[in-house]
Amino acid sequence: MTSSLLTFLRGLASRSGRGRARVPVLFLALVLIAAACGSDSDDGDASDDSSDTTAAADSGDSGDASSDAPKLAIVYSAEWFDGSWGEAAYDGANALLDAGLVSDIALSESVPPGAEAERALRAYAEDGYNPIIAHSFDFGDDVKKVAADFPDTIFVYAGGFGDVNANVGDYDQPFYQAAYLEGILAAGATDGGAVAGAGGFEIPACYSMYEAFLAGAKEVRPDTEGSFVAVGDWYDVQLAKEAALGQAEAGATMFIGCGQGPTFGQIEAANDAGGVSSGYVGDMSGVGDSVLVSFDWNLGAVFEQMVADVAAGSNEARYYSVPLSEGGMSVVIDEADADMISAEAMALYEQRLSEIEAGTFEVPFVPERG
Repeated sequence: MTSSLLTFLRGLASRSGRGRARVPVLFLALVLIAAACGSDSDDGDASDDSSDTTAAADSGDSGDASSDAPKLAIVYSAEWFDGSWGEAAYDGANALLDAGLVSDIALSESVPPGAEAERALRAYAEDGYNPIIAHSFDFGDDVKKVAADFPDTIFVYAGGFGDVNANVGDYDQPFYQAAYLEGILAAGATDGGAVAGAGGFEIPACYSMYEAFLAGAKEVRPDTEGSFVAVGDWYDVQLAKEAALGQAEAGATMFIGCGQGPTFGQIEAANDAGGVSSGYVGDMSGVGDSVLVSFDWNLGAVFEQMVADVAAGSNEARYYSVPLSEGGMSVVIDEADADMISAEAMALYEQRLSEIEAGTFEVPFVPERG
């Protein structure tokens, strides 16, 4: 692991004292640096079975919220301060608490799928938390099993494909919309070369990011080609880096990752190979000089939809989605590298962003190979 990545992670660790929740000192490196220690699941934002497990709830309260307001609980498979997926959920939950939309939040991290996840979900339901969010694709089976015993409680997991039934909901991850804009910028910052896409596994949320990024790059250079690799793990940085270096040797200069491990690995490869890379669910410009652009995920807006359903007295879940046009995501350009982007590409980026926000341009969604 490079010194820049370690510095980035230490910076995240220093934030662990903020907010209301108790968070153990972050060393995401414990799960990212260990090769092949992640879940063997082929879907979703998988957990690392070797990581420490803490099922204790971290909670807070807000004086602005009515005691009758919903109580929100979230279970996550890794650690909250990961600079990405977990931290977006942590921030989203606290935003609702600060706004007085919920009376309490309870957050459990490092909970592996299976028996431990079921216990955590069940305990929250018994304590009156509603909605209860399982922030990983891998929790799908656990959610469905527990939800059957609590029909008046809304359970939601990060399926990302509309897996909804009765009180079990799902929430969208429309990252491909931001990836399209990232592709425009990446092509505008490079003189040529191919796109290197990678994900923990080849699932729709990841593959669609790659295809959208490639489509955006083709708006700048129509002859741009690309490749996508499924690393086989969500947290193995070294494995992802080796795959990305192979793509670089084949001519890749623009890198787009899906999942923390694949993204960190791609960033390191781009640092070494001289390409440009993209951050995933959070500003990762601090990871390395190659990071040109990232995107933030506004999970507070997504969670707010779930809380609103509970507040309205509904026990029927749905597919919750907040696209980029409704503030679900925002693209973050690294100011230090902004001058690398050609004026033509920047103008095209601004045009497409305005059109997406206005609903006059629809980013192509390609969930699987044709």
